[in-house]
Amino acid sequence: MVILDEKGLSGYVKHMLDLIFLGGIGILLSLPWSVNWYMNQLNYETNRNYWFLLIFLYVTGIFALQIVYEVGRIFKTLNRHNPFMMDNVHSLRRIAMASFIISFCYVVKVVCFNSFFTIIIAMIFIIAGFFSIILAEVFRQAVVVKEENDLTV
Repeated sequence: MVILDEKGLSGYVKHMLDLIFLGGIGILLSLPWSVNWYMNQLNYETNRNYWFLLIFLYVTGIFALQIVYEVGRIFKTLNRHNPFMMDNVHSLRRIAMASFIISFCYVVKVVCFNSFFTIIIAMIFIIAGFFSIILAEVFRQAVVVKEENDLTV
């Protein structure tokens, strides 16, 4: 099976990311109704919890969509067999920043509404942020080496 190609595994993953992105937009648009429905299921009567949860989900959802979008851009370059370019370095840095912002939001949620799952998600996004920064630097160095080799030939 072909791995890196539009008709290979990376092409299928890129299409799945496109569907996830569209689904995420749909979820973001439906948040006021779905959060209200969720709060009614839990029999919450306070308005403060509704607004906190709604704002929290909007902020984290927007940055999660940015991560999906940036990963899709990286897969597009992989499918073109040209992964070592500065655009991917910039995408990885934006992924890192979005991951840190999401992690910060979850840390705030830990202070306001603590749960074990919230702590785990905050740690996952901190790790994802650091991983993205390191991977961005690896890609940056690969771009420098590739450009030097292109000039040599």
